[in-house]
Amino acid sequence: MLHILKLPDLVTLINALCGVIAILLVLDGFTYLAPLLILVAAVADGLDGHIARKFSSSEIGSNLDSLADVISFGVAPVVITHSLVKDEMQYITLLALMFYLVCGILRLARFNTMNKAMSSFSGLPITAGGIAISSYILMGEGYFDANMMALIAVIIGILMISSIPYIKARNKTLLVALTIIFFITIMSYVVNIDHTHTMAALLTGLVTLYIISPIIKIKV
Repeated sequence: MLHILKLPDLVTLINALCGVIAILLVLDGFTYLAPLLILVAAVADGLDGHIARKFSSSEIGSNLDSLADVISFGVAPVVITHSLVKDEMQYITLLALMFYLVCGILRLARFNTMNKAMSSFSGLPITAGGIAISSYILMGEGYFDANMMALIAVIIGILMISSIPYIKARNKTLLVALTIIFFITIMSYVVNIDHTHTMAALLTGLVTLYIISPIIKIKV
């Protein structure tokens, strides 16, 4: 196995570990640190693809990436969100989250059978879904609503299994800008949680723009 693994695979494993640690943290009561680790996982997910394109990937790289994504952007957001919903909406939200998870798994399975050289994704990437849920949670209790969370989960689930084309972010300037925003959001937790809420609102706006980008493109 040590002969098979390459640098991109090690970064992918960091992605998976972030997802697992996020689950453990939210179970221990770290409400906002857990979704922040999903953002770290998202950075790792983008980085492993960049490294793989620049150097080379292993024969297991694609499957390893999907397995890591299921943990970090599928299972982890479900567990984190479910831990926050304490009222009578708990079971309804859980059903919506299960739908989100199943759609995410199907989306990744389909992706592994498609031509990776395509210029766009078919359906919303599960990474974007995990970021959307995490950034919404990070906006704070004042914005979190179980009904809204259930709606977000269902909409994202439907978009993931759809055939709607989503652009692949390959522009270096854009990627650097997004990485800086992610980094500031993550580091703001150490400085002041209020700053984290503010940065999460910005991140929510950006991921929302990406989610509705096919509509904007059609109108243009």
